Parts: sequence; structure tokens; C-alpha cells
Amino acid sequence: MTTEINAIAAPTNEGEVKDYIASLLRAARHDEAHWPALTTALTTLLTGDLSSISRELLTEAARKERLDFQWTLDEVLESTAPEAPEPVAPPAPEPEPEPEPAEEPQAPTPGPVTPEDLQVIYDDPRGIMIHEHLTDQRWFLTQINPNTGQPQTAELSEMHKVQVRSELMGSPYWVNKPSEGEA
Repeated sequence: MTTEINAIAAPTNEGEVKDYIASLLRAARHDEAHWPALTTALTTLLTGDLSSISRELLTEAARKERLDFQWTLDEVLESTAPEAPEPVAPPAPEPEPEPEPAEEPQAPTPGPVTPEDLQVIYDDPRGIMIHEHLTDQRWFLTQINPNTGQPQTAELSEMHKVQVRSELMGSPYWVNKPSEGEA
């Protein structure tokens, strides 16, 4: 049967590789005496021009074989595996440029709001109050939550400030004039 393995014509293109591998395995799978000839034929195939497709197809075919035969095929695959490329060291990180000193001081970010920072500018006895922050003129709306009866405060955006100012213009409940103009 060794002559049968040597008599199988080697493939010349990718289309013939699958049939060639199947023929080799069929000729040697049941007789361990023929495995050395099989190993030689597969090694030649896996180191030749069609090595990539051959490796893929042999790996797939080996999974379907009985375990001891599969181990022999795995040894051939391992012995003919291409060498792993040398790991490339990552480039050294470039030092971060030092930040240039800012010419203009940035506006301080608003910190937590305390009751001492707020001034009442609108007080409606129906439960609505508007407070203005003393330093940065932000507005805060406080109203009673009907579900809990507790006051809730929320900061108003610039768009809402304009809307509230126009809607409440002429109301008798303005306590102090807002700093950004008259209500």
C-alpha cells in the first residue's frame, strides 16, 4: 500500500488538493505501517506552493478521523507549521508636550450652591420661587412637588430664563429686580 500512496499524483492546483488529501488518508488510515509514507507525502504537500489551502483542508479532515490517526496528522501539521513572526515592539510613546500657560484665566466652574449664594427675585404664594445666584446670575426655580409636598429646585437654562422672564413680566410677585435686566 506504500506504493499506492506514492502512486497518487500530487495536486497542481487548489481544486485538486481536497481530493489528494482524501486519497492519501483513505490509503493509509487503517494500516499504521503506511503512516510514515503518508507523513512524507503530507510534509511535501504542506511545505509546497499549495501549503496554505492544504493546511486548512488537512486540519478539517483530521478532525473527522479516529484519535490515534488524528494525532499523527496533527504532528505533521505542527512540524510543518510556518514560524511565527517575531513580535514587533511597539514604538516608544512620545513624550507629551508641556501645556502652554494660559494667557487668559478661565472662568471658575460653578461649585455647589448654598442658600447663602442665592437671592429671592420672585415669590409667588402659590408655591413658585425663583432665586438668582449672587455671583454668576444663574436662576433656580423652586416649586412644591404635589406628590410629596416637598420643595424641588432646578437650575434654569438661559432659554428658560428668557421664557420665564417674558411670561411673568408685569407680575406683582417680583421681589427684587433680576440683575440681567428688568422683569
